[in-house]
Amino acid sequence: MQDFPERQSLEEGLAPFLSKRGTELSVSREGVRRLARELDRTERETMAELLLRDVWPERFSRCRGAFTAQALARLLSARVVVAGCGGLGGHVTELLARLGVGSLSLCDPDRFEESNLNRQHFCTEKTLGAFKAEACRDGVLDIASYMDVQAHVVALDDDNLPDLLRGADAVMDCLDSIARKKMLERAARNAGVPCVQASVARNEGLCLFDRTLERPFSAVYPGEEAGNVEGAPMNTHALTVAGTACLMASLLVRWLCRNKDDGGALFHLDLSVPELEKLTLFP
Repeated sequence: MQDFPERQSLEEGLAPFLSKRGTELSVSREGVRRLARELDRTERETMAELLLRDVWPERFSRCRGAFTAQALARLLSARVVVAGCGGLGGHVTELLARLGVGSLSLCDPDRFEESNLNRQHFCTEKTLGAFKAEACRDGVLDIASYMDVQAHVVALDDDNLPDLLRGADAVMDCLDSIARKKMLERAARNAGVPCVQASVARNEGLCLFDRTLERPFSAVYPGEEAGNVEGAPMNTHALTVAGTACLMASLLVRWLCRNKDDGGALFHLDLSVPELEKLTLFP
């Protein structure tokens, strides 16, 4: 593996693949791939190094002003587990891929059904019957082929969660069973992995992120017998899951890029109004 060139050498070697907008310098996908081959690095590593030298991959050039180059480099190095690849999980997965998260582990045992077409991002008439985790993986790689994406067609349990969470920077709780959400919360706490947690129903979504793992989201759940049980249908629509997924992704990115969270504040999205409330769940 060769040393990474400095800015001047990069500009000379990548000249055919560079574009300038004032003082801003961007490099095309073809240029990134060529440089990665020359330096014997992955595209993801190469893009992160380019960003640290203020040379932006063209795919991220419209993120200027919203993110710093250092923040995007951090996202490219992150590994996130997405638990559940249906309504919330599909939208979260697509958002993380476009935002620049470099590695995803997608977990879901189910297949797409016709009733999923109203809200689940990677569910199309062509993917009906396909495993959700695999369809999400394939869709993500169509967006960003440089990513490391693993599809796990498994039901999460106490036996497989420790391995799936090992080495993860965070886990996104997109499950639709209270019992499994509580199980994931316990496993994340035991593994020391920050968990972005959310639930949706009809026009409303809830979202919480507490990186200290001291404020359990399960405190807002009723008992299993009073809440959604295994196999119960999730009645909601695309606006609710997309809006809640945006909340989840923004809380994750805020932490990864700025090392900030809201100390376990509970966000309540009500699209029947519409409004977004920030509630204090724990004094």
